[in-house]
Amino acid sequence: MIMSTDKPQLLIVDDSTTDLIILKEMLGNDYAYSEANNGRDAVALCEAGKSNPLVVLLDVNMPELNGYETCMQLKACSGFEHVEVIFISANHSFEEKQRGYEVGGSDFLVKPVNPEELRQKVRLAIERSAVREEYETQTKYAMDAAMTAIMDAGEQVNVVHFLRDSFQCKTMDELAHAIVNATSNFGLSSTVQIRTPSKVITVSSNGTCPPLEIEMLTSLKEIGRIHQRGKRLILNFNDISQLVKNLPEEDENKCGRYRDHLALILDGAKSRADGLLVIEQMKHLLEKTEKSIGSIRDYQQSQKGRNVRIMDSMLEEMHAGLFDYGLTEEQETVLLKMVENYSDKVFKAYEDGLKLDENLEDVSETLKRSISKFFNRNYHQVTNS
Repeated sequence: MIMSTDKPQLLIVDDSTTDLIILKEMLGNDYAYSEANNGRDAVALCEAGKSNPLVVLLDVNMPELNGYETCMQLKACSGFEHVEVIFISANHSFEEKQRGYEVGGSDFLVKPVNPEELRQKVRLAIERSAVREEYETQTKYAMDAAMTAIMDAGEQVNVVHFLRDSFQCKTMDELAHAIVNATSNFGLSSTVQIRTPSKVITVSSNGTCPPLEIEMLTSLKEIGRIHQRGKRLILNFNDISQLVKNLPEEDENKCGRYRDHLALILDGAKSRADGLLVIEQMKHLLEKTEKSIGSIRDYQQSQKGRNVRIMDSMLEEMHAGLFDYGLTEEQETVLLKMVENYSDKVFKAYEDGLKLDENLEDVSETLKRSISKFFNRNYHQVTNS
């Protein structure tokens, strides 16, 4: 078992107990030591996790498994690929040192070992280990940051695609489905509710939405704009609410990105919903205007027929009764002429009413063009950009 200590750990491997003791005495109390009398025991200690050294002092000449073979097996252990190995040997030929380098050694000491040289080489090996660890940490951080940036860029593309597609939605139902589809592209399961003055629209990525889930969305619409509890996330943007059911809470960075992306999606959806409501209100106004125009037109036609009948009846009665009134022929002519003049004025008033009808038709057509222009501008705004 490895003792808990803040001192750098060294593993000394030597088949001579005397040499082990001498090496430790030379190095002093600045280190925590593990020991092995042969290569196999040294490898076993590392594989079992009983020794986790920064530096291994390794005797070259040992029975069964020599220092070079031991070094290769140590380097093959998981987590020991970069451990600092200092060989100790009575043979200091170039070939011996070259072989030590080829199997993964980082330094070489010649017997009899000089204490100061030993301490210096161990200090340098520990410094190299610290530098390498710092470099690996920075490299991992840089790689993680790069991968996060790449993933974030890909996720932002999904947001941009939604914002573009949302302006092609012609109804609230289409908008709700677009939100659910964009959320599904993140691998998230969700339910969206859009509340309008005339109806409540609920769409789920699972196809069907249980009544309890609909009730939850309605009840939690006042809980706040963004509220997370474990894997569940509630977003409320005015009359649009979304329940996300499987947020990856174990990855806080991804959770944060997803919250930001979904907030952008719902903010864009809110803008599109406002536009759709305006269009719906304008269409409703147009329908009411057209209905009113139709009513006026029908009333005018009815009044024209009624006026004609009244005037005809009056003329008939007057022609039939003029003889009884004892009027002269000249008086009869003047009276009939007067009646005809007023009849012309009645029909002139009716014709003026028809002009009003035309003006109302112009209003209706102007509203139609305005609605069409407004819708087309919103429909193509993102696509054309």
